[in-house]
Amino acid sequence: MQIEPRPFDDPDVRSLVDEVQAEYVRRYGGPDETVLVPGEFAAPTGAFLLAHVHGRPVGIGGWRSPTRAHGLRDGDAEIKRMYVRADARRRGIARRILEALERSAAESGRSRMVLETGTAQPEAIAMYETAGYTPMPERYGRYADEPSSLYYSKELPPIRRATDTDLRVLQEIERSAGLVFAEIGMDAVAEDEPPTPDELRAHLGRCWVWHDGDDRAVAYLILDVVDGAAHIEQVSVHADHARHGLGRALIEHAAGWARDHGYPHLTLTTFRDVAWNAPYYTRLGFTVVDDARLTPGLRRLLAEESARGFASWPRVAMRRPL
Repeated sequence: MQIEPRPFDDPDVRSLVDEVQAEYVRRYGGPDETVLVPGEFAAPTGAFLLAHVHGRPVGIGGWRSPTRAHGLRDGDAEIKRMYVRADARRRGIARRILEALERSAAESGRSRMVLETGTAQPEAIAMYETAGYTPMPERYGRYADEPSSLYYSKELPPIRRATDTDLRVLQEIERSAGLVFAEIGMDAVAEDEPPTPDELRAHLGRCWVWHDGDDRAVAYLILDVVDGAAHIEQVSVHADHARHGLGRALIEHAAGWARDHGYPHLTLTTFRDVAWNAPYYTRLGFTVVDDARLTPGLRRLLAEESARGFASWPRVAMRRPL
């Protein structure tokens, strides 16, 4: 399965929108009459996603940026038209679409997901609650006065794509994260220079940051593609923000992105015997790739790292299925 952005007026999307409206008629006696404008789902203030399996459209979902006139907060992202075809249900597709919508909204600077559902949709209610959505006090939209309408929200993590203005900060994060290696005698690693701004700039399309309340990056992750797998080129957390789960959150964000784009594995190279390297990744579901099973790209990366002066400490490649 892959999940990709599509315009709201895309023919495949419209076909599934017609199906969900028919579902509303069956469950509520009429369609959802909320007015939706295609432009509301255009980046960066919205998105509409289509899930397809072997090329067949199976599910949709979108989010838009409501205004204060809707009775919501600045920074909210409103979910609309979540739907999975009947013959594709109970396979986790709706949850995958929901997670993709959350990533898209967070990357666009949204801080909270909000939605309206109804009492005649117990499956949707159960999914949202399992995914961390809780009842919200605000009631909004066309059906705010309907007793069958239920409203939920979920706070989003402060993860966004890196921009050109982050590049110098990413270097600071890298230097700070490296200092801890000096404490265990790995001075060469601690003193290794971070990538240059130009080198970092080349990764901006697949580089995410965790930012603080002032929108300043405090952790980052770079994703590459190696031998057909999504590869974590770098993940670093500033020492002042270490041990708060930021690295794990960035890895899960990248894993979701990679899964949506059809990559079968997530890979990385790391130090075998450093507690916050290989043992840490093992807890996140990664396993060491045996030498006999190394792909050419992973073998090349390990050789390049050895040539940079890291040969004194064993390095391994690791893989996690997606």
